[in-house]
Amino acid sequence: QTSADQSELSTKGYLCPQCKAKYQELPVECRLCRLTLVSAPHLARSYHHLFPLHLFTEREAGQSSCCAACQQPIRNRVYECPDCNQSFCTSCDTYIHETLHTCPTCQNPPNQ
Repeated sequence: QTSADQSELSTKGYLCPQCKAKYQELPVECRLCRLTLVSAPHLARSYHHLFPLHLFTEREAGQSSCCAACQQPIRNRVYECPDCNQSFCTSCDTYIHETLHTCPTCQNPPNQ
């Protein structure tokens, strides 16, 4: 774009909800009030970086430990979610923290 194109009036763009400054693209930090402006889809993709899943408590596997995710017996180490107290095997704990970024049983509690 040329400088003439940039000076034309436009009805397209994004308004800062705090100070009402207008921007053509997101994400951006508002030059007036310093508020970071992002689109909802961008925020959703970034959510797990802003609020990472806490580490699960590691303990020895009991005699009847079964993974709440894959339903396989757990033989060595158990990783327990401190919120829902469900146990997970090492593979599922890794998958939950590196890929899902949310505890599956906190999101969908098992039937009681």
